[in-house]
Amino acid sequence: MTRARDLADFNAAGVLTSASDLDATNLTSGTIPDGRYGAPTFNGANLTHVHNTPHFRAYRSGNLTNLVSDGWREVICNAEDSDSGNYYNSTTGRFTPQSAGYYQVQFTGSAINFGGQSTAAVQQLMYGIKKNGTGDPVAVNYIDLASSNVQRFTATVSTIVYLNGVTDYVSPYVYVPRIDTSGSLLFDIAGERQYTNFSAFKLTG
Repeated sequence: MTRARDLADFNAAGVLTSASDLDATNLTSGTIPDGRYGAPTFNGANLTHVHNTPHFRAYRSGNLTNLVSDGWREVICNAEDSDSGNYYNSTTGRFTPQSAGYYQVQFTGSAINFGGQSTAAVQQLMYGIKKNGTGDPVAVNYIDLASSNVQRFTATVSTIVYLNGVTDYVSPYVYVPRIDTSGSLLFDIAGERQYTNFSAFKLTG
């Protein structure tokens, strides 16, 4: 009977150094490796490590001002802490990785000054992540503020999304609806690293 240990090379410590003879083409037809020998010990230095790349983290530097209520408004995080593949565009605020797979995406936003106008009646706020900038967001955090004229509110939305590694991109959005009929409301997004940031990393192919 052909044995697995007979078809591989081991050093004196019993560490597998070569498994070229374990290729199926080198096995005699009909033979079965003897299970009594158990699994060999692998040298970790020769194993391939999987990293969660590409990845990035961006944030808003300086307030994003005069966003208009009653619609999804794209939030551009215009500065970066890290960007492993240069796939995040700080001008458009979009992450377009050139590696297909599933990504963990997160947006934390801080809306401010949206209750500062005397005519404002803001009691709801939504943060979202859109894929390719169209349709409804792929994930939304809906907040009921319970009262009007709140001056600031920070929240986070997170999701897993598949990106094709060519054209697919993700970007963060905010939606401030009014509950009265006195016209559109202008509001800002806070320009602080810890309050408004956008990040993603690849989970798997």
